Amino acid sequence: MADPMPDARLVGPRPRAADDGEAALVPPRSWPCPRLDVLSTLFRLHSEGLAARTFTGPVPAHDTMQDLLRWEQRSTRELRQYFDVHRWPGVRLVGEAGAEAAWWITMMCDRHTPFQRDALGLLHEAVEAGDAPARHAAYLGDRLLMHEGELQTHGTQWVLHEDGSISLYPVTDPSALAERRRAVGLPEAGMDSDVRLLSLTRRPRLEPPPHVRPAREGNLT
Repeated sequence: MADPMPDARLVGPRPRAADDGEAALVPPRSWPCPRLDVLSTLFRLHSEGLAARTFTGPVPAHDTMQDLLRWEQRSTRELRQYFDVHRWPGVRLVGEAGAEAAWWITMMCDRHTPFQRDALGLLHEAVEAGDAPARHAAYLGDRLLMHEGELQTHGTQWVLHEDGSISLYPVTDPSALAERRRAVGLPEAGMDSDVRLLSLTRRPRLEPPPHVRPAREGNLT
């Protein structure tokens, strides 16, 4: 039976295959997963999150934002219950699709920084145990850096501006960015895959000065 996968619009870039003698950056496929009840909850929250984040204008309207905030509150409450019992819901517990969904849901809970910080600690444990891909921790780590007003490390986060255009959030030591991304299984930086993880419910604390602000990449569609 094939793994059910979340909507492709919400899944980050697929990791590269490991070279001979190199540690794999993503754990092996696991299906059927042992906890279908957890997987079902993750898929439900994932689907609800996608619906809440679907909007017609360049930025979320007031009603859309209220839906997003309610979804974040519900998601953090339900995921914390699983964290308390299972730690991070990784591949061994919920399969690749479930692990992707858990990561995406956590990424989108932008008004709950303590929750995201706790989740990142659990996610690091899962990565070290081979139960989650390293790219998941890279994305969530960058998101927290963005919310805390620090330069991001892996170039995964983009800023949505009020006119609907986007720009890459500032990156520390850009000259070494490609190497850092390769180390966690990410492709070279680009808009097509990373723009899906924009911060839509909260503005970042750090805005680059106009003279160093990256060129905007056009409107989000």
